[in-house]
Amino acid sequence: MPRFRRSAIAAWALAAGALALLFARAWRIDYPYSIDFQTYWLAGARVIDGRAADLYAAGGGPADGTPAAMGAGEFKNLPIVAAAFAPFGLLDYATAKRTFWWLSLLSLAGTAWLLGRFVLPVEIGSTASRCALAFAPLAAMAPAHIALRHGQTTPLVALALAGSLAATVRRRPAPAGVALAVACLVKFPPLAIVPLDLARRRLRAAAACAAAIAAVVVASIAAFGPPLHHAYLAGIAEQAGRVMPAHNNQSLAATATRLSHRVEPSAWTPRPLPRDAAIATAIGAAALLAAVAAGVAGKGRRVEAEHAAVLAAGILLLPVAWDHYFLMLAPAAIALAGVLWARGALARPGFLAAAATGAALLGLPTPARLLEGGPAPFPVAIVLSHYFAGALVLLGLAVASLRTADA
Repeated sequence: MPRFRRSAIAAWALAAGALALLFARAWRIDYPYSIDFQTYWLAGARVIDGRAADLYAAGGGPADGTPAAMGAGEFKNLPIVAAAFAPFGLLDYATAKRTFWWLSLLSLAGTAWLLGRFVLPVEIGSTASRCALAFAPLAAMAPAHIALRHGQTTPLVALALAGSLAATVRRRPAPAGVALAVACLVKFPPLAIVPLDLARRRLRAAAACAAAIAAVVVASIAAFGPPLHHAYLAGIAEQAGRVMPAHNNQSLAATATRLSHRVEPSAWTPRPLPRDAAIATAIGAAALLAAVAAGVAGKGRRVEAEHAAVLAAGILLLPVAWDHYFLMLAPAAIALAGVLWARGALARPGFLAAAATGAALLGLPTPARLLEGGPAPFPVAIVLSHYFAGALVLLGLAVASLRTADA
Protein backbone atom coordinates (compact mmCIF):
# COMPACT_ATOMS: atom_id res chain seq x y z
CA MET A 1 0.00 0.00 0.00
CA PRO A 2 1.48 3.42 -0.97
CA ARG A 3 2.76 5.49 1.93
CA PHE A 4 0.50 8.47 1.25
CA ARG A 5 -2.55 6.17 1.26
CA ARG A 6 -1.57 4.66 4.60
CA SER A 7 -1.15 8.18 6.00
CA ALA A 8 -4.59 9.20 4.74
CA ILE A 9 -6.20 6.14 6.29
CA ALA A 10 -4.48 6.88 9.60
CA ALA A 11 -5.61 10.52 9.49
CA TRP A 12 -9.24 9.61 8.86
CA ALA A 13 -9.11 6.89 11.52
CA LEU A 14 -7.95 9.49 14.04
CA ALA A 15 -10.71 11.88 12.97
CA ALA A 16 -13.36 9.15 13.25
CA GLY A 17 -12.11 8.14 16.69
CA ALA A 18 -12.14 11.76 17.87
CA LEU A 19 -15.69 12.22 16.55
CA ALA A 20 -16.83 9.11 18.41
CA LEU A 21 -15.24 10.46 21.60
CA LEU A 22 -16.99 13.79 21.09
CA PHE A 23 -20.37 12.09 20.73
CA ALA A 24 -19.71 9.96 23.82
CA ARG A 25 -18.74 12.92 26.00
CA ALA A 26 -20.83 15.76 24.59
CA TRP A 27 -24.11 14.33 23.30
CA ARG A 28 -25.94 14.77 26.60
CA ILE A 29 -27.11 18.37 26.97
CA ASP A 30 -29.94 18.19 29.53
CA TYR A 31 -28.06 19.63 32.48
CA PRO A 32 -30.53 21.82 34.44
CA TYR A 33 -27.73 23.76 36.12
CA SER A 34 -26.05 24.62 32.82
CA ILE A 35 -27.08 28.20 32.15
CA ASP A 36 -24.82 29.05 29.20
CA PHE A 37 -27.25 28.36 26.37
CA GLN A 38 -30.20 29.17 28.62
CA THR A 39 -29.01 32.78 28.77
CA TYR A 40 -28.58 32.96 24.98
CA TRP A 41 -31.94 31.33 24.30
CA LEU A 42 -33.73 33.57 26.81
CA ALA A 43 -32.08 36.67 25.29
CA GLY A 44 -33.21 35.62 21.81
CA ALA A 45 -36.72 34.90 23.04
CA ARG A 46 -36.89 38.32 24.70
CA VAL A 47 -35.90 39.98 21.43
CA ILE A 48 -38.60 38.01 19.59
CA ASP A 49 -41.21 38.91 22.24
CA GLY A 50 -40.35 42.61 22.18
CA ARG A 51 -38.80 42.48 25.66
CA ALA A 52 -35.27 43.49 24.68
CA ALA A 53 -35.23 45.97 27.57
CA ASP A 54 -35.00 42.95 29.90
CA LEU A 55 -31.85 41.47 28.31
CA TYR A 56 -29.78 41.91 31.46
CA ALA A 57 -32.63 41.37 33.94
CA ALA A 58 -33.27 38.28 36.02
CA GLY A 59 -35.55 35.67 34.53
CA GLY A 60 -35.83 32.16 33.22
CA GLY A 61 -37.29 29.11 34.88
CA PRO A 62 -40.22 26.96 33.76
CA ALA A 63 -42.47 30.00 33.30
CA ASP A 64 -40.02 31.37 30.71
CA GLY A 65 -39.29 28.00 29.11
CA THR A 66 -35.84 27.24 30.60
CA PRO A 67 -34.87 24.64 33.21
CA ALA A 68 -33.30 27.14 35.62
CA ALA A 69 -34.09 30.60 36.90
CA MET A 70 -31.23 33.05 36.46
CA GLY A 71 -30.18 36.19 38.23
CA ALA A 72 -29.62 39.60 36.70
CA GLY A 73 -26.63 40.07 34.42
CA GLU A 74 -26.24 36.47 33.27
CA PHE A 75 -26.35 37.59 29.63
CA LYS A 76 -22.93 39.18 29.23
CA ASN A 77 -22.68 39.99 25.54
CA LEU A 78 -23.25 43.11 23.49
CA PRO A 79 -27.03 43.56 23.05
CA ILE A 80 -26.94 42.94 19.31
CA VAL A 81 -25.60 39.43 19.96
CA ALA A 82 -29.05 38.62 21.35
CA ALA A 83 -30.50 39.32 17.92
CA ALA A 84 -28.32 36.52 16.50
CA PHE A 85 -30.09 34.13 18.89
CA ALA A 86 -33.56 35.36 18.02
CA PRO A 87 -34.16 32.47 15.54
CA PHE A 88 -33.45 30.01 18.37
CA GLY A 89 -36.06 31.81 20.47
CA LEU A 90 -38.68 30.63 17.98
CA LEU A 91 -37.97 27.01 19.01
CA ASP A 92 -38.58 25.37 22.35
CA TYR A 93 -35.48 25.36 24.54
CA ALA A 94 -34.50 21.69 24.16
CA THR A 95 -34.86 21.75 20.36
CA ALA A 96 -32.97 25.02 20.14
CA LYS A 97 -30.07 23.70 22.20
CA ARG A 98 -29.78 20.53 20.12
CA THR A 99 -29.86 22.63 16.94
CA PHE A 100 -27.10 24.80 18.34
CA TRP A 101 -25.16 21.62 19.20
CA TRP A 102 -25.13 20.60 15.55
CA LEU A 103 -24.17 24.14 14.52
CA SER A 104 -21.24 23.96 16.94
CA LEU A 105 -20.13 20.63 15.49
CA LEU A 106 -20.28 22.11 12.00
CA SER A 107 -18.16 25.00 13.29
CA LEU A 108 -15.49 22.52 14.43
CA ALA A 109 -15.61 20.86 11.02
CA GLY A 110 -15.34 24.26 9.33
CA THR A 111 -12.37 25.14 11.52
CA ALA A 112 -10.64 21.90 10.49
CA TRP A 113 -11.37 22.60 6.82
CA LEU A 114 -9.90 26.10 6.97
CA LEU A 115 -6.77 24.83 8.70
CA GLY A 116 -6.34 21.86 6.38
CA ARG A 117 -7.09 23.77 3.20
CA PHE A 118 -5.24 27.02 3.82
CA VAL A 119 -2.89 26.80 6.80
CA LEU A 120 -1.28 23.40 7.41
CA PRO A 121 1.86 22.72 5.35
CA VAL A 122 1.45 20.63 2.20
CA GLU A 123 4.24 18.33 3.41
CA ILE A 124 1.75 16.80 5.83
CA GLY A 125 -0.30 15.21 3.06
CA SER A 126 -3.28 15.80 0.81
CA THR A 127 -5.86 18.46 1.62
CA ALA A 128 -8.32 15.83 2.83
CA SER A 129 -5.69 14.29 5.11
CA ARG A 130 -4.75 17.68 6.50
CA CYS A 131 -8.40 18.46 7.24
CA ALA A 132 -8.82 15.13 9.02
CA LEU A 133 -5.65 15.66 11.05
CA ALA A 134 -6.88 19.12 12.07
CA PHE A 135 -10.32 17.81 13.04
CA ALA A 136 -8.97 15.05 15.27
CA PRO A 137 -7.53 17.26 18.06
CA LEU A 138 -10.43 19.70 17.77
CA ALA A 139 -13.00 16.97 18.36
CA ALA A 140 -10.93 15.13 20.97
CA MET A 141 -10.15 18.00 23.35
CA ALA A 142 -12.25 18.41 26.49
CA PRO A 143 -12.89 22.17 26.01
CA ALA A 144 -14.76 21.31 22.79
CA HIS A 145 -16.87 18.75 24.65
CA ILE A 146 -17.61 21.28 27.38
CA ALA A 147 -18.64 23.90 24.82
CA LEU A 148 -21.04 21.54 23.05
CA ARG A 149 -22.54 20.14 26.26
CA HIS A 150 -23.36 23.57 27.62
CA GLY A 151 -24.18 25.38 24.39
CA GLN A 152 -21.32 27.88 24.47
CA THR A 153 -20.37 30.10 21.53
CA THR A 154 -16.68 29.16 21.64
CA PRO A 155 -16.80 26.76 18.63
CA LEU A 156 -18.10 29.63 16.49
CA VAL A 157 -15.33 31.89 17.82
CA ALA A 158 -12.74 29.21 17.02
CA LEU A 159 -14.11 29.09 13.46
CA ALA A 160 -13.76 32.87 13.14
CA LEU A 161 -10.20 32.72 14.52
CA ALA A 162 -9.32 29.97 12.06
CA GLY A 163 -10.69 32.15 9.27
CA SER A 164 -8.64 35.10 10.45
CA LEU A 165 -5.50 32.96 10.70
CA ALA A 166 -6.05 31.44 7.25
CA ALA A 167 -6.62 34.85 5.68
CA THR A 168 -3.53 36.26 7.39
CA VAL A 169 -1.38 33.36 6.17
CA ARG A 170 -2.78 33.90 2.66
CA ARG A 171 -2.18 37.66 2.89
CA ARG A 172 -5.84 38.63 2.69
CA PRO A 173 -5.93 41.49 5.23
CA ALA A 174 -9.57 42.59 4.88
CA PRO A 175 -11.09 39.11 5.41
CA ALA A 176 -8.59 38.51 8.21
CA GLY A 177 -9.69 41.67 9.99
CA VAL A 178 -13.41 41.05 9.55
CA ALA A 179 -13.13 37.45 10.78
CA LEU A 180 -11.14 38.66 13.78
CA ALA A 181 -13.84 41.27 14.48
CA VAL A 182 -16.48 38.52 14.59
CA ALA A 183 -14.43 36.68 17.21
CA CYS A 184 -13.82 39.85 19.24
CA LEU A 185 -17.50 40.80 19.28
CA VAL A 186 -18.34 37.53 21.03
CA LYS A 187 -15.27 37.00 23.24
CA PHE A 188 -12.62 39.46 24.49
CA PRO A 189 -9.36 37.40 24.30
CA PRO A 190 -9.07 37.65 20.47
CA LEU A 191 -8.67 41.43 20.87
CA ALA A 192 -5.03 40.63 21.77
CA ILE A 193 -4.36 39.93 18.09
CA VAL A 194 -5.06 43.56 17.12
CA PRO A 195 -1.86 44.94 18.75
CA LEU A 196 0.03 42.09 17.08
CA ASP A 197 -1.31 43.15 13.68
CA LEU A 198 -0.26 46.73 14.39
CA ALA A 199 3.22 45.62 15.50
CA ARG A 200 3.59 43.58 12.30
CA ARG A 201 2.29 46.50 10.22
CA ARG A 202 -0.76 44.57 9.07
CA LEU A 203 -2.56 47.88 9.13
CA ARG A 204 -5.30 46.96 6.67
CA ALA A 205 -6.25 43.94 8.78
CA ALA A 206 -6.31 46.03 11.98
CA ALA A 207 -8.32 48.74 10.25
CA ALA A 208 -10.82 46.23 8.87
CA CYS A 209 -11.23 44.70 12.34
CA ALA A 210 -11.72 48.09 14.00
CA ALA A 211 -14.17 49.24 11.32
CA ALA A 212 -16.24 46.06 11.57
CA ILE A 213 -16.39 46.27 15.37
CA ALA A 214 -17.33 49.96 15.23
CA ALA A 215 -20.06 49.31 12.68
CA VAL A 216 -21.60 46.53 14.78
CA VAL A 217 -21.44 48.61 17.97
CA VAL A 218 -23.13 51.56 16.22
CA ALA A 219 -25.80 49.21 14.87
CA SER A 220 -26.28 47.74 18.33
CA ILE A 221 -26.73 51.17 19.94
CA ALA A 222 -29.13 52.22 17.20
CA ALA A 223 -31.21 49.06 17.55
CA PHE A 224 -31.22 48.62 21.32
CA GLY A 225 -30.56 52.09 22.73
CA PRO A 226 -27.90 53.50 25.09
CA PRO A 227 -29.38 52.23 28.42
CA LEU A 228 -28.83 48.57 27.56
CA HIS A 229 -25.25 49.35 26.57
CA HIS A 230 -24.70 51.11 29.89
CA ALA A 231 -25.89 47.90 31.59
CA TYR A 232 -23.54 45.88 29.39
CA LEU A 233 -20.54 48.07 30.30
CA ALA A 234 -21.51 48.00 33.98
CA GLY A 235 -21.40 44.21 33.87
CA ILE A 236 -17.88 44.34 32.44
CA ALA A 237 -16.72 46.89 35.01
CA GLU A 238 -18.08 44.72 37.82
CA GLN A 239 -15.34 42.17 37.12
CA ALA A 240 -12.53 44.67 37.73
CA GLY A 241 -10.55 43.77 40.86
CA ARG A 242 -12.73 40.72 41.48
CA VAL A 243 -12.23 37.03 40.86
CA MET A 244 -14.22 33.79 40.65
CA PRO A 245 -11.67 31.11 41.64
CA ALA A 246 -13.85 28.11 40.70
CA HIS A 247 -12.14 25.17 39.00
CA ASN A 248 -13.32 26.13 35.51
CA ASN A 249 -11.95 29.67 35.66
CA GLN A 250 -8.38 29.21 34.47
CA SER A 251 -7.27 32.82 34.27
CA LEU A 252 -4.04 34.05 35.84
CA ALA A 253 -5.96 35.82 38.63
CA ALA A 254 -8.17 32.82 39.38
CA THR A 255 -5.22 30.42 39.36
CA ALA A 256 -3.19 32.66 41.69
CA THR A 257 -6.14 32.79 44.08
CA ARG A 258 -6.73 29.05 43.86
CA LEU A 259 -3.06 28.28 44.62
CA SER A 260 -2.63 30.78 47.45
CA HIS A 261 -5.99 30.31 49.19
CA ARG A 262 -7.99 27.15 49.80
CA VAL A 263 -11.22 27.68 47.87
CA GLU A 264 -14.07 25.43 46.86
CA PRO A 265 -13.98 24.08 43.29
CA SER A 266 -17.46 25.58 42.88
CA ALA A 267 -16.54 29.10 44.06
CA TRP A 268 -18.43 30.98 41.33
CA THR A 269 -19.41 33.98 43.44
CA PRO A 270 -17.20 36.98 42.54
CA ARG A 271 -15.02 38.15 45.40
CA PRO A 272 -12.34 40.81 45.82
CA LEU A 273 -8.96 39.68 44.52
CA PRO A 274 -6.79 38.96 47.60
CA ARG A 275 -3.74 41.17 47.97
CA ASP A 276 -1.20 38.35 47.61
CA ALA A 277 -3.02 36.97 44.57
CA ALA A 278 -3.17 40.48 43.09
CA ILE A 279 0.61 40.86 43.48
CA ALA A 280 1.21 37.42 41.93
CA THR A 281 -1.17 38.30 39.09
CA ALA A 282 0.64 41.56 38.37
CA ILE A 283 4.05 39.85 38.34
CA GLY A 284 2.73 37.01 36.20
CA ALA A 285 1.09 39.40 33.76
CA ALA A 286 4.34 41.32 33.33
CA ALA A 287 6.22 38.05 32.73
CA LEU A 288 3.66 36.87 30.14
CA LEU A 289 3.78 40.17 28.25
CA ALA A 290 7.59 40.16 28.34
CA ALA A 291 7.66 36.62 26.96
CA VAL A 292 5.28 37.50 24.12
CA ALA A 293 7.30 40.63 23.32
CA ALA A 294 10.50 38.56 23.25
CA GLY A 295 8.89 36.12 20.86
CA VAL A 296 7.56 38.76 18.50
CA ALA A 297 11.01 40.39 18.49
CA GLY A 298 12.70 37.07 17.71
CA LYS A 299 14.15 35.73 14.47
CA GLY A 300 11.04 33.79 13.46
CA ARG A 301 8.17 35.39 11.57
CA ARG A 302 5.51 32.68 11.69
CA VAL A 303 1.94 33.92 11.97
CA GLU A 304 0.87 30.60 13.50
CA ALA A 305 3.31 30.90 16.41
CA GLU A 306 2.52 34.56 16.98
CA HIS A 307 -1.22 33.90 17.11
CA ALA A 308 -0.68 31.03 19.56
CA ALA A 309 1.45 33.11 21.91
CA VAL A 310 -0.73 36.22 21.80
CA LEU A 311 -4.02 34.34 22.20
CA ALA A 312 -2.66 32.33 25.13
CA ALA A 313 -1.68 35.56 26.87
CA GLY A 314 -4.98 37.20 25.98
CA ILE A 315 -6.97 34.36 27.53
CA LEU A 316 -4.91 34.13 30.72
CA LEU A 317 -4.68 37.85 31.47
CA LEU A 318 -8.41 38.55 31.67
CA PRO A 319 -10.17 37.95 35.04
CA VAL A 320 -12.32 35.19 33.54
CA ALA A 321 -10.98 32.37 31.37
CA TRP A 322 -13.53 29.57 31.44
CA ASP A 323 -12.30 26.10 30.53
CA HIS A 324 -14.07 26.13 27.16
CA TYR A 325 -12.18 29.33 26.25
CA PHE A 326 -9.12 27.18 25.59
CA LEU A 327 -10.80 25.85 22.46
CA MET A 328 -9.92 29.27 21.02
CA LEU A 329 -6.26 28.25 21.21
CA ALA A 330 -6.79 25.15 19.09
CA PRO A 331 -6.58 26.67 15.56
CA ALA A 332 -3.25 28.41 16.17
CA ALA A 333 -1.91 25.48 18.23
CA ILE A 334 -2.73 22.96 15.48
CA ALA A 335 -1.21 25.26 12.87
CA LEU A 336 1.92 25.71 14.99
CA ALA A 337 2.27 21.94 15.42
CA GLY A 338 2.03 21.53 11.65
CA VAL A 339 4.75 24.09 11.04
CA LEU A 340 7.05 22.54 13.63
CA TRP A 341 6.51 19.08 12.13
CA ALA A 342 7.16 20.27 8.57
CA ARG A 343 10.40 21.97 9.66
CA GLY A 344 11.65 18.97 11.62
CA ALA A 345 11.53 20.81 14.95
CA LEU A 346 9.39 18.12 16.58
CA ALA A 347 12.34 15.77 16.17
CA ARG A 348 14.05 17.80 18.90
CA PRO A 349 13.28 16.34 22.34
CA GLY A 350 12.53 19.73 23.89
CA PHE A 351 10.00 20.77 21.25
CA LEU A 352 8.39 17.34 21.18
CA ALA A 353 8.07 17.16 24.97
CA ALA A 354 6.56 20.65 25.13
CA ALA A 355 4.09 19.90 22.34
CA ALA A 356 2.98 16.62 23.93
CA THR A 357 2.69 18.17 27.39
CA GLY A 358 0.72 21.15 26.13
CA ALA A 359 -1.64 18.91 24.15
CA ALA A 360 -2.30 16.72 27.20
CA LEU A 361 -2.88 19.66 29.56
CA LEU A 362 -5.19 21.46 27.14
CA GLY A 363 -6.99 18.38 25.88
CA LEU A 364 -7.73 16.23 28.93
CA PRO A 365 -10.80 16.76 31.13
CA THR A 366 -10.60 17.76 34.76
CA PRO A 367 -11.01 14.64 36.98
CA ALA A 368 -14.63 14.74 38.18
CA ARG A 369 -13.84 13.39 41.65
CA LEU A 370 -11.68 16.44 42.35
CA LEU A 371 -14.68 18.72 41.91
CA GLU A 372 -16.47 17.35 44.95
CA GLY A 373 -16.01 18.28 48.58
CA GLY A 374 -14.77 21.36 50.34
CA PRO A 375 -11.87 23.74 49.78
CA ALA A 376 -9.18 22.23 47.58
CA PRO A 377 -5.69 21.74 49.07
CA PHE A 378 -2.66 22.95 47.15
CA PRO A 379 -1.92 19.69 45.23
CA VAL A 380 -5.54 19.49 44.07
CA ALA A 381 -5.51 23.18 43.15
CA ILE A 382 -2.52 22.51 40.89
CA VAL A 383 -4.35 19.71 39.08
CA LEU A 384 -7.47 21.88 38.77
CA SER A 385 -5.37 24.49 36.96
CA HIS A 386 -4.21 22.26 34.10
CA TYR A 387 -5.72 24.37 31.31
CA PHE A 388 -3.82 27.38 32.67
CA ALA A 389 -0.64 25.29 32.68
CA GLY A 390 -1.33 24.05 29.15
CA ALA A 391 -1.71 27.58 27.85
CA LEU A 392 1.60 28.51 29.50
CA VAL A 393 3.32 25.56 27.81
CA LEU A 394 1.82 26.52 24.44
CA LEU A 395 2.94 30.12 24.91
CA GLY A 396 6.46 28.96 25.75
CA LEU A 397 6.56 26.64 22.74
CA ALA A 398 5.38 29.41 20.44
CA VAL A 399 7.92 31.89 21.83
CA ALA A 400 10.72 29.32 21.53
CA SER A 401 9.83 28.72 17.89
CA LEU A 402 9.83 32.46 17.23
CA ARG A 403 13.21 32.85 18.88
CA THR A 404 14.65 30.18 16.59
CA ALA A 405 14.59 31.09 12.94
CA ASP A 406 14.63 27.50 11.67
CA ALA A 407 11.97 26.14 14.05
